[in-house]
Parts: sequence; C-alpha cells; structure tokens
Amino acid sequence: MPEKKALFMKILKAELEDCLEDVEDLANLYEKRHRENELTNYVYQGNEALLSRELSGIKMVLKKLESVKIEEFEDVEALASAIDGMIQNTVVEYEDPEAVYGIAKRKLLKVLHYIMDTAIQKQT
Repeated sequence: MPEKKALFMKILKAELEDCLEDVEDLANLYEKRHRENELTNYVYQGNEALLSRELSGIKMVLKKLESVKIEEFEDVEALASAIDGMIQNTVVEYEDPEAVYGIAKRKLLKVLHYIMDTAIQKQT
C-alpha cells in the first residue's frame, strides 16, 4: 500500500511539472505571435499576465505537495482526496486562476485512475 501512495505522488508531480512546460510553451507561442503582429499588445499582455499567474499557481501546488506526508493516509483514495482539498484551498488562498484547479484536478484524477487500474490488474 505505501508503494502505491508513493507512486501516486511521484506520477502526480511529474504530470504537474509537465503542465508547467505546457504553459511555458504556450507563453512562447504567444510571444512569437506578438512579434509577428498576430496579437495586439493588449491581447498579448492579458495572455501573458494570465499565463504567469497560472504558472505561479501550479508551482505553488507543487511546492505544497512536498509537505504532504503520505504515511498519514490510509490509502491512495484518501491521499487523493486530501490533495484535492489542498489544491482547492491553495487556489483560493493565493487567488490563482480557476484553471489552476482544473488542470491539477484533471491530472490528479488521471493519476488516481491509473494507479487504481494498475492495482486491479495486479489482483486479477
């Protein structure tokens, strides 16, 4: 059981780190489109500000994950539920864009389903 919780955390962190790269890639695309005059300054600056806040929010979630003590949770489902609540609270506390929660929640559910499916396959 402890190995499933550790694997869950490891994969979740990797997924969220991948999201950071995706947001950075999107910021680079917007910058390129702005340089090529495909985006006005107004649109570019708005997009840049939003992406910056999303990056900051995802980084904060990753930082908070470091303080989670997986041994305090009975199983992966309890761990996932606690992390979901922690993410919601972090987004509210830091007034991050709602997309931060949406992104993190999708990744959390994806990893949870993977871990649970793997566990079921091992039982059969």
